[in-house]
Amino acid sequence: MMVNNRKKRMVALATTAVLLSSSAIYAAPTTKTLKATFNGIRISYNGQIKTDEKEPFIVDNTTYVPLRMVAELVGKTVKWDAQNKQIIITDNGSSTTSNALYEQAQQQISTLTAQLAQKSLEIAQLKQEKTALEEQIKTLQNSKSSSKNKDLSDLEDQIIEDYEEYKNIEFDIQLSGNSSKISLKIKVDLDDYKRAWNKLTQKDIQNYIEDICDDIWDTYDSAKIEGYIYDTDSRDYLVEFKSDSKKKLKFTFDNVSDTLEDLEKDLYSYYKDYLSGIRLSSIELSGDRDDIVYEVRIDYSEYKDKWKALSDSEITRLMSKIYNEIEDEFRDADIEGYIYTKSNKDLMFKYYRSSSGSDRYDRYNP
Repeated sequence: MMVNNRKKRMVALATTAVLLSSSAIYAAPTTKTLKATFNGIRISYNGQIKTDEKEPFIVDNTTYVPLRMVAELVGKTVKWDAQNKQIIITDNGSSTTSNALYEQAQQQISTLTAQLAQKSLEIAQLKQEKTALEEQIKTLQNSKSSSKNKDLSDLEDQIIEDYEEYKNIEFDIQLSGNSSKISLKIKVDLDDYKRAWNKLTQKDIQNYIEDICDDIWDTYDSAKIEGYIYDTDSRDYLVEFKSDSKKKLKFTFDNVSDTLEDLEKDLYSYYKDYLSGIRLSSIELSGDRDDIVYEVRIDYSEYKDKWKALSDSEITRLMSKIYNEIEDEFRDADIEGYIYTKSNKDLMFKYYRSSSGSDRYDRYNP
């Protein structure tokens, strides 16, 4: 080898060498003088350059590396047993610790895996229990709803038994709703009981409804109640009522007959002299919320000539104005108007409106 730019030195090594071969383990000690070359040899371990004060060297083209240096690089401990002439290599403490930590980690992983499997099983069981509980809740809710309906039905039977007859009037009573809101519908046929009904005061009617509501509140303490008394003959709502949060009832008495009576007085007062030169004898209203008829009476014997002189449009304007006044009060009613002679009630004029709202009329000779 060339010696330029190289570190080369002769070393006389007086060492006790242990020569090993494949055919023998031990040999007799001997002393040799070796010619070694130190050539700046470096060792790379796992990609990192390792340095040590005991540098590798070359003897007879063979590179020698200190055993202790290599052992420490790979995590081993080297000891020399002089008595037995043995080199003892063992794992160092850090390696033992690493193995122990690895085994511990593996054990923890196994434990956690087992716990995870157990939790998965528990979750599956809880899901089954949840499904079962939901079914039970649904069943209970259906049962509760059925029970409530039964309770309301039982209450209705009791109220019918106690209140279907009041002051010689028979009523048909119906309950519907739920525990928070109940509808009370009371129906009566005034074709059979009009005289008895007319004898009742508003206070009598209020007391009757309040007694029924008190019985409802005995069962459904927080329920709001609303309802009415309805005449099946005239198809008219006689009384409407509603409770507030303090269980106080508000009443609205809505008698169509009284309303029609008041309205016809107003109409006659306003329109009695509407036709030029003719004073109306009367304006009469009849019917219910759905159908109303108004009749205008004229003394034909007194106003015959003036009547004949009136144009159709003049008469139509009067009938249309009366129609509008009634419609303002009863918006859902079908309305028709007639003009009759005062004496023998001969028909002289008929007024109505088409579905589109156009005026329609027929004029007759009495």
